[in-house]
Amino acid sequence: MVLLLGLLQFIMISIICVYELKRKSVAVFLWAVLLVMFGIMHMLSILLNTYEYSTDTMNEASLFVILFCCFYLITRYLTQCKKDIITEEKLELKNDEKDNMKKFMYVLFIGLIFIVFIRLIMLSRQAGGLLNTSWGTMRETVGGYFSFSQIFIPIFFACSSCMILAIKLKNKKILILSVLVILLEVMISRNRIEILPIFCSFIYAFILKNKKFTIKQIAILALIGILSIYFIYALRVFRHSGSIENFFDTYNLVSFNEKVGEYLEDDSGELGLRKNMYYFIENNNNFEDFEKGYTYIRMALVLLPTEWSFGLKPEDFAITMGKAVLPTAVGYSVHPTLFGDVYANFGFFGFLMGIFWAIFVLMLDKIVIKSYKLLRLPLSIICGIIYIIQARGSVYNAFSWLVYCIIIMIFIYIMFRLIINTKKLRY
Repeated sequence: MVLLLGLLQFIMISIICVYELKRKSVAVFLWAVLLVMFGIMHMLSILLNTYEYSTDTMNEASLFVILFCCFYLITRYLTQCKKDIITEEKLELKNDEKDNMKKFMYVLFIGLIFIVFIRLIMLSRQAGGLLNTSWGTMRETVGGYFSFSQIFIPIFFACSSCMILAIKLKNKKILILSVLVILLEVMISRNRIEILPIFCSFIYAFILKNKKFTIKQIAILALIGILSIYFIYALRVFRHSGSIENFFDTYNLVSFNEKVGEYLEDDSGELGLRKNMYYFIENNNNFEDFEKGYTYIRMALVLLPTEWSFGLKPEDFAITMGKAVLPTAVGYSVHPTLFGDVYANFGFFGFLMGIFWAIFVLMLDKIVIKSYKLLRLPLSIICGIIYIIQARGSVYNAFSWLVYCIIIMIFIYIMFRLIINTKKLRY
């Protein structure tokens, strides 16, 4: 039974991936990451008999995911609409529209350079030089509400969407410079999620370009996925090495690859996040403040700062899960994949939240397709980035970034129109 259920959950997630891929919905990022982080890894644990928890726990995890996927797929199918599908035709531009897109791309690119420049100055001052920066340096710069460190991520994500416009317009200069700016920021800050705009832009451009997907094209996407996993784990090794100077003193090319291999083999990092869900299931969610839907209460009150909510807005549920996993640690957060977060919030019957997530995806698809044409591709990339972060289990933080990214993008667009006095650009 454990093998059958493990295989079924893998098949269900794969079916949804194919479904979203055919619709060219950016939700494919959500399900592709869930396929890798949970679907494949969960199945491998069962096939290789390497799981540390009871068979009942593994079966419950499988059954939860199967039912979640069923409710998601049924709801998605019943609410589907061809008008909500992004196609190359809907992104075709007239000459004047191409000119406006090019100007808008430059605005976002300048914004990207500016925000990264300010960030690097702050990190350099904090560490006493760029070569002395580390993951700890980045963490130390975190401030309160509306501080630069709090608004940096949504502005960074919004502006980094200039890459997808550069790809659309075949502007190699801006594309290469954007990649270099983002890589520089990631190398200095060690914040791995900041690499996502690069992956999302190239992958989604590839998805949009192909009307039908052959085995070869799917294999290319799989290869890109494998390389992405390697790169993310490589950044993890880089983060743990401390300063840049210490990294070059510690590793050469061979030892670096060996360390990355060790991280991959011990099933830690992103590929081991599902184990937190097993832990919750094994203990029947018998932890303080579990099964109260706190993640979703926070999402509903996203624009209200916690300190100003008079107790209405609960604390970050990732911290609550961290207390359950490691009670002695202060401020420790846990991200158990989207499935694990839903299970911790609602228990086994949280599989009904598949309906919520299908509607959530539908609404984002509608926001993208009904927005101004200049904003469709940038908003698609922002949604793709957010889906990846939510898939790993950082549901609320990703949602809050999404809300602020959309606000920032709309503000930039309005200012852009006012400055250049463009006419209304609706499809």
